[in-house]
Amino acid sequence: MPLPTVLFLAFATGIAAALAGRTELKISPRPALITRSSLAFLIFDFLVLVPASAYFYAFHGDWFLLYVLDVQRIPSAVALVGFVLEGLLAAGGFALGAGLVRTQRETVAGVTIGLSLLFGIGAALAASDRLAVVGSYAQYRGSFGLVPFTEGPLFIGTIAMCSIVAIGLAFLLARIWLGARRQG
Repeated sequence: MPLPTVLFLAFATGIAAALAGRTELKISPRPALITRSSLAFLIFDFLVLVPASAYFYAFHGDWFLLYVLDVQRIPSAVALVGFVLEGLLAAGGFALGAGLVRTQRETVAGVTIGLSLLFGIGAALAASDRLAVVGSYAQYRGSFGLVPFTEGPLFIGTIAMCSIVAIGLAFLLARIWLGARRQG
């Protein structure tokens, strides 16, 4: 998953988690970001979603950044701040989703999820020529030594990381939904 897709996915998962916990969010007087649904989501966010994107950055960073920046020139502290911001973007998605749920605009939340996922897929499709090959920043700029996406280890890594995120998200949403229904 390239960076733009990850960011849109992070935002969409936050809203989806808020929708799953709508029963709790509607009856709880607590701020949305300290509800059980939010805490479960933040655990998922920082233990599944952010590490999955960190995998792509650490092992295929130039591809992850769409060959726009040379990963070797980015200080590790800047990358760490970027991952924290990714987590905060997801938390912002939860907060937005919770606000929409509490004001009974769940349809708007659903549309926002759909648009966010659409933009994430669109970003990947717009950069499909860059994502079709794997190599370093220098290799991409010099058009040498690139390997097709489907023939390298990145393909297997993408399948594994996307599977982990999808299974984790399904488990999270089911857990939040069931937990919220028990409370309500």
